[in-house]
Amino acid sequence: MMTEDLIVRECFEAVEAFAECAYLGRGRFDWSKVQKDAHDALDYRFGEAQVELCVERCKG
Repeated sequence: MMTEDLIVRECFEAVEAFAECAYLGRGRFDWSKVQKDAHDALDYRFGEAQVELCVERCKG
């Protein structure tokens, strides 16, 4: 799939770490917190579009 080729692995792994911190239990995550934290921490390095792509991909 094309989107898989576009995802920067390091960015995706960072977003996964934010998701682990925002785990609410029973398979639920606070995605708004993940998205905010990821954008705050990663936009300067990877760009807003890349971070958003990783968040969406992480949601599955």
